Amino acid sequence: MPEPLQWMSVKYKLPMMFGAVCLLAFGVGGAFVSRSARVVLETEILERLSFQGQAYATALDSRLQALIQRAEDFASDGYIRAHLHDLESARSTEDGASLRRELERHLTINKLPLVPAFRALTVLDGQGRIVVQGLPDRELVERVAALAKTSCTWTSGVLSSEGEARPSLAVATPLHDLAANEIIGNLLVWIQPASWLLGALPAASTGSETSAEENEVVLTLFDRDGRGFVVPRTFLAPGAPAESSEIARLGTGLSVVEPGGDAEQDSYSPIRATFSRGFPIAANGWTVRVKLKSLRALDTIAGFQSRLLAVGIVLATLAALLLFFPMRYLVHPLLQLTQAARRIKQGDFGIRVPVDSGDEIGELSRAFNAMAEGLAERTDRLKENALHLREKEEEVRHKRDRLDAVIASMRDGLVVLDAEGKIELSNQAARPFLDLLDRHDIQLTSHHVCGTRGETTGDCSACLVDPGGLPRSCVIDVGTRVFEVHATPLRREAGRSGRVLVARDVSDRIAQDERQIHQERLAVLGEVAAVMAHEVNNPLTSINMFNQMLGDELPADSPSQECVAVIRRNVETCKQTLRKLLDYATGATPEIEIVDVHEILRDVMRFLHPVSKRTPVEVTWALRAEHHLVRGDEVQLRQVFVNLAMNAFQAMNGGGKQVSIHTHSDDTHLLVDVVDEGEGIAEETRDEIFRPFFTSKPRGSGTGLGLPTARRITEMHGGSLDLLESRPGRTVFQVRLRHDGSAVPFRDPLSAATLVPATDGGGAPRCP
Repeated sequence: MPEPLQWMSVKYKLPMMFGAVCLLAFGVGGAFVSRSARVVLETEILERLSFQGQAYATALDSRLQALIQRAEDFASDGYIRAHLHDLESARSTEDGASLRRELERHLTINKLPLVPAFRALTVLDGQGRIVVQGLPDRELVERVAALAKTSCTWTSGVLSSEGEARPSLAVATPLHDLAANEIIGNLLVWIQPASWLLGALPAASTGSETSAEENEVVLTLFDRDGRGFVVPRTFLAPGAPAESSEIARLGTGLSVVEPGGDAEQDSYSPIRATFSRGFPIAANGWTVRVKLKSLRALDTIAGFQSRLLAVGIVLATLAALLLFFPMRYLVHPLLQLTQAARRIKQGDFGIRVPVDSGDEIGELSRAFNAMAEGLAERTDRLKENALHLREKEEEVRHKRDRLDAVIASMRDGLVVLDAEGKIELSNQAARPFLDLLDRHDIQLTSHHVCGTRGETTGDCSACLVDPGGLPRSCVIDVGTRVFEVHATPLRREAGRSGRVLVARDVSDRIAQDERQIHQERLAVLGEVAAVMAHEVNNPLTSINMFNQMLGDELPADSPSQECVAVIRRNVETCKQTLRKLLDYATGATPEIEIVDVHEILRDVMRFLHPVSKRTPVEVTWALRAEHHLVRGDEVQLRQVFVNLAMNAFQAMNGGGKQVSIHTHSDDTHLLVDVVDEGEGIAEETRDEIFRPFFTSKPRGSGTGLGLPTARRITEMHGGSLDLLESRPGRTVFQVRLRHDGSAVPFRDPLSAATLVPATDGGGAPRCP
């Protein structure tokens, strides 16, 4: 651990150390002694305070018990019980008023003067109604009467009315009938707290020695809700007023304490310098709390601690004066050694320290001089070695700069890895490759099927950066880019290995190769289309001829005439499809005319009706577009919607879900949405679905030309085909076609209807 005062000189440290020892000896020791004395004094004060508080609580409890007993004696008065019984059975209001006046006069003249502490008397009947009020504040009487409905003696908390500041205390005791069988009411006795206190506290203070600490005692009473009042000190003095005095009757000097104002727990607070003790009053559940400010009692201890600290300061000063001689003959030579060492640090190796004594300080000076001579000799040798190393460093720097120039000028990316696979060196050409590797969402995969150690690996990174791996050359996919990477192990000194990667971006070359393959496929497609057109047209011609003969033989009103018309349209569609397949390879232009997209969609629905009947897929459509006339090739547009609808059917995988077709329009375009509830299109294949010959269907189930052909047709019509949304449970393809603004708004009577098999008037199924 470093020295905490390393920045300070020894000539200051030594006196400060002796001074600190003296201060600690007298300061800390004095503090400990004064603290012990303080603890003993505090304990004695607390014990005396506890004794005095308990005496107050006992006296108040005894006096209150006596007052409660007097209230119970009043409640046993037969005159009061007989009048209250007669009031309940009074036959007229005048009789009741007369009895009430006699009862009130009896209480005021015969009962209330007997006890000076009783302020007023209130009588309640069996239902808690006021018979004799006693106090002028009826609201206070009613509030207490609502709480005093009890079959035993009850005491209230601190009470005060709104227009009156002095506190009160109420005691309720039950009134029984003359036979003492049942309770016929309650007697409320209002006690003046000042009379109660003056009747109890002087007795608790009699015979005790009055000291300065006792004169500082603060006595506070709290009821069960924390509300109370502070007892004046005059009530505790030997010459306190009498219980029947005017001060006791008016409650002069009592100040009310609200809940939480001074109801702290028993404790001693050094910050506030107060002692506090609380004791319960058994008669009514109140608490007597006594507090004492102890500043005067602890002044002696504080002065004792200050005197000890002053003695410590004087002794520390004397010790510092006695240290003059050690400082002169010990610290001064050490300062000379420090200055000489500082000169050597600055490069002055000729400095020497004078030797004036033969003690340990002199030996230290001679050793320092010998060290200075050795440093001067070794410094000369180091200068020669540094000059030689500087020449070698310049030679190595020249070779390194030449190697860096060669690496920087390489068109291929160069990456050197250490034994742990971390990058040690790379050039600017390797930056695109490294940037793609830094992206954690991209995985290195082989552009072709790669077999390593007999297993097919999915991620090529482990194979490429393995320091102990064999040399490899492979083409890998990194995100959307393709790199040709050559990996070679690098052997350095024993125990260390690495890896050298040379990467070349061949994305453009791979794309050019794929475009060449695509052109070759289109050429093959043209040849296949020509053969198919020749081979399929002959059967279609025969089907069309026999269908025409069948239509001529059938009556004009035959239901099968619609089937003949459907066969004729489908044969024509097959011919048009073969012709468009040839157009896809030869780039022929469509036949433009005004077509109704809604009619095309209805025809598509009729065409797909047999497919929907074989599967539990529900087909709905909502043709709400106001402008549904476009300029285009009707057969080609029908092919677009048939492809989208068939893809939607196949996305269901035979499940009982729904395919929906919706149309709507804006100022310039007609929008057609084809929605299915299939599993959706995988994220990694969404950019490939419009590429020719790409298909996610099982082998033999698709050619990969449906969506590319549909997009090419919409783009030839000046529109677009886009995948708006694809997630499990919802996939939306949208076709945008520029509409003819002169089209008449159309209201489809079958809008939002469900596709169901159609029947003729007799109920027999018609050909769709």
